[in-house]
Amino acid sequence: MLKESVYFWSVQVLVKSILELAALILGLVNGLMLLRGYLRDRSILKVEPVHPDTYQWFFRLPEGECKGLPTRRYGFLAYIDIVNCGRRDVSVSGWRLHGITKGGKRFEMKPMSIQEPKITIREAYTKIYPVLGVRGLQFAGDTMVKSGASMSGFCYYLAEFFGNPNWDVSVHEGTARLEITVQSVFGNIAKTKVIFKEISLEKADKIIPGIANIQSADEDWDDPARVNVFETARSIIY
Repeated sequence: MLKESVYFWSVQVLVKSILELAALILGLVNGLMLLRGYLRDRSILKVEPVHPDTYQWFFRLPEGECKGLPTRRYGFLAYIDIVNCGRRDVSVSGWRLHGITKGGKRFEMKPMSIQEPKITIREAYTKIYPVLGVRGLQFAGDTMVKSGASMSGFCYYLAEFFGNPNWDVSVHEGTARLEITVQSVFGNIAKTKVIFKEISLEKADKIIPGIANIQSADEDWDDPARVNVFETARSIIY
């Protein structure tokens, strides 16, 4: 009788262990299937400059002023294309420009609102271009990128420095190498290097009339959200 009880108890323990192991395996399989579905259907962003040798420019703006001292101002105008290679539609929440100063410090700029650029092509006709995230006369400025589709547009950034020239943006032979980071509402991030070529303010003003008059809404240099303090120099981050 005792042996039979021990035998049945052993069988129950074994069956219970097998069922628990089966439940664990089933849970792992279900989790892997869910993960596979998420990875398969997630949004995958890619960003790259449109005609990188043609439409990426930077230019020097008139001097500004900070507490009675002159500042050095630069405008960056980029034309980029954002592609959604995933299976889920996604909205883009931001596209920021990152650079490095002559002294090796990193700085970041947020895009600023501008009117739709107009570029005359071979003196034959004038083409109007969209601006990312900005509703204009010709384009809606939608930031939703459907699965398998893309959106493109210009984005404008403004940087301002004062103090030691080592805190200026690094420029070599008329070009500045920076990086644009695009982020979706789901947190997906895509990056691309952009080589900006220097153009005159006169040419930039023909593309976007009055671009030299565009200012940040906040002119407070002491606002820590907009300013990086690096010993004796500062760089506005818009």
